[in-house]
Amino acid sequence: MKKIRPPHISFDEELKKDMRDPRLRALHEKARKRIEAAYAILEMRHKAKLTQKELAKKMKVSQSVIARIERGSENLTIATLSKLATACGKKFKFKFV
Repeated sequence: MKKIRPPHISFDEELKKDMRDPRLRALHEKARKRIEAAYAILEMRHKAKLTQKELAKKMKVSQSVIARIERGSENLTIATLSKLATACGKKFKFKFV
């Protein structure tokens, strides 16, 4: 008996389809914002020439907390963002655009 394979759908096509659903579009947007924030933090740490362990020590948290932050799986508070900035020699500024 021959197996019937579903037609190939590319990631872009699937994403386009998902974006028509308001609920899925909101989930994608939320994930995108988390990833952008995580990448900005990772980039700031690299520019400060700090390892995760060094940054963790400056912030008085474990290295695994820094890893979760950089993965985008940690809910960040204003206080945590401020600590991150200070530990990397930066100032934290919040701005609506």
